Amino acid sequence: MYRSSCHPACTGVVALLLVTAGCGSEGGPVAAGLDSPDIPLAPDVEEMYTVGVLDGAPWEMFGSVRAVAFDEDGTLFILDSDAGHIVAIDPGGGFVRTISGKGEGPGELNQPIGMAVFSDGGIGVNDLTRGIQFFSREGEFLREAAFDMMDGAPGVPIYALPDGTVLSAELVGGSLARLLGGDDAVPEGRPIHRYRLDGTRELFYAAWPGPPGEETEMRAGNVRLVMSGAEPFPLPLAVGVLRDGRVVVADSVGYRIKILDASGRVTRTLERSLAPVAVTEAIREAERERRLATARSVGGGGNTVVMMGRLSEAVGSVRGGGGVPRGPDPDMIRRMLEDQIRDLAFPDEIPLIANLAVDWSDRIWVQRSALPGETGPTDILTADGQYFGTIAPDGLRIPNAFGPDGLLAYIDTDELGIQRVRVVRLVGDQLLETAGED
Repeated sequence: MYRSSCHPACTGVVALLLVTAGCGSEGGPVAAGLDSPDIPLAPDVEEMYTVGVLDGAPWEMFGSVRAVAFDEDGTLFILDSDAGHIVAIDPGGGFVRTISGKGEGPGELNQPIGMAVFSDGGIGVNDLTRGIQFFSREGEFLREAAFDMMDGAPGVPIYALPDGTVLSAELVGGSLARLLGGDDAVPEGRPIHRYRLDGTRELFYAAWPGPPGEETEMRAGNVRLVMSGAEPFPLPLAVGVLRDGRVVVADSVGYRIKILDASGRVTRTLERSLAPVAVTEAIREAERERRLATARSVGGGGNTVVMMGRLSEAVGSVRGGGGVPRGPDPDMIRRMLEDQIRDLAFPDEIPLIANLAVDWSDRIWVQRSALPGETGPTDILTADGQYFGTIAPDGLRIPNAFGPDGLLAYIDTDELGIQRVRVVRLVGDQLLETAGED
């Protein structure tokens, strides 16, 4: 999936490895083991370019940027859901082309929610109503792999695998199965599926589901609102893909990262001896107040779907007859949310891992959890158990996309709600490219 370039291991000074690594006579930087105490890292970046304006050409006035991804040449692809197209930007920040457009015809995008770029430069776009649409890097529509949401459709994000298939956790398949077929129809765990070009899928890995939660149900006319138990500090389901096709998954309370082979079998587990944060009464009260403030702001009408916990659904006549149901009353939603928040069942601990991602050099970036409203530190390690250090909470964060040669892309939103995509490069990333080499 990724291509790494090789550079001399002793060129320049790299802030990211300033504390943990030096230039040896026989190889690359020296990394610590996972049992090491935190070692501070302070990576430097240089600004490359920023795209996105309030008033300008149609391609650069973003409506809703849902995903960004690089190809091996450093071209950046930006998925704009509102416009229904992909914007290609060259490594210098110049506009190249737009791919596709809003619509329901072949090669058009209706409700795109995710995107991934394959090793050959091809692009896969997850369209909520159409399945996965495949394009060449030049913008030619190639094929469509349709998936039935009732059976389980890919969620967000999607990950391109070296064999041309797509990996993703389910969007709503298990919850719809429960509504239509009862609890016996719900797959065990939190499934991650491999989606194939012919529209078929197979279970790749079933993540740990955690303790069972309660559900709340409310009816109003022909509308049934089912809400899974709200999870104050939900378990992570973070995924990354290594360039050889192995998959990295975090799905536990503790600091536990699983390395899966191409078949989904766990071949290694990486652990650090760190203790999760205990949930105190002060933490519980602060989280209730934060959620109540959000619930009181819920408004609008129509077919409202409120995301609390794993999934909330507004369901009317799902099968036959009855026409299109009217959406639930906003006051009903607020009452339901407030009741649920007051009765929140808190876990004893906050899961240690909030997110992870894999860069183009197969380094695993692991963002640790923090107290609500705060940002945790980020560890840098490798799949073979080397630990390079930890970036402070106020330092560099995991980007929305990694690129070759240390490129990082971030989706930013300003105070006016204008979205921009900012691209930076790690300074001296060539030393990191040799990390772990003998």
